[in-house]
Amino acid sequence: MNAYLEYLIEEKGLRFSTTCRKQQVFRYYLSYLRGKGLVQGDKQLKPIKRVERDAEDTQLTKREVDAFFHAIDQEYAELDSEFRKRVCLRDQIMMELLFYHGIEISELLRLEISDYNRKTAVLKIRRKKQRDRSVYLFSRNLQEQMVRWLSEHEYFEHEEIYCNRMFLSKLGKPISMKMVINIFEKYRVMAGIEKGCTPKDLKNGLGRYAEEMVWEMG
Repeated sequence: MNAYLEYLIEEKGLRFSTTCRKQQVFRYYLSYLRGKGLVQGDKQLKPIKRVERDAEDTQLTKREVDAFFHAIDQEYAELDSEFRKRVCLRDQIMMELLFYHGIEISELLRLEISDYNRKTAVLKIRRKKQRDRSVYLFSRNLQEQMVRWLSEHEYFEHEEIYCNRMFLSKLGKPISMKMVINIFEKYRVMAGIEKGCTPKDLKNGLGRYAEEMVWEMG
């Protein structure tokens, strides 16, 4: 157990707090084994060493964001299957909602078709612990993409229970957090972005993008 915990924090790079939680589970397990008489003596786990690492800048630059969305645009243009184009369109909309409107991934996954008003281009964001909020999709291109996606949504509707969910998988199931991460990773690699960034960095990237754009304009 000690060796495994050291491996997690030193080689896998898990956070100190995360490894401590895993250690606590092991402690409960050892206590259980002692109670069953399967472990003799008072064996204790070693204290976990806190490994200090230089903070990596995972925030995306304007150049990287442009490359990211260019990779999606390029793939869409090169696809020869209508269904694959629909999948790419879905992915593009999700990534744009994260970036341009700072929507949390959990909020993105809860969106339903009825949350979008095509006439006003207003999207209702459902929140768990706070009041729902509304965002206006200011990009004309994103508005058009949303209309196109909703008109083709039926191709992903395989189970009636999920028909109103905004973003569905190829099998008609709601998109999962892991799928969003995989979609982001796919285009991150295609765009040649080497830093270890996540969809959260894309979500939080608009401020830096705007700053760099102003700087470029002089």
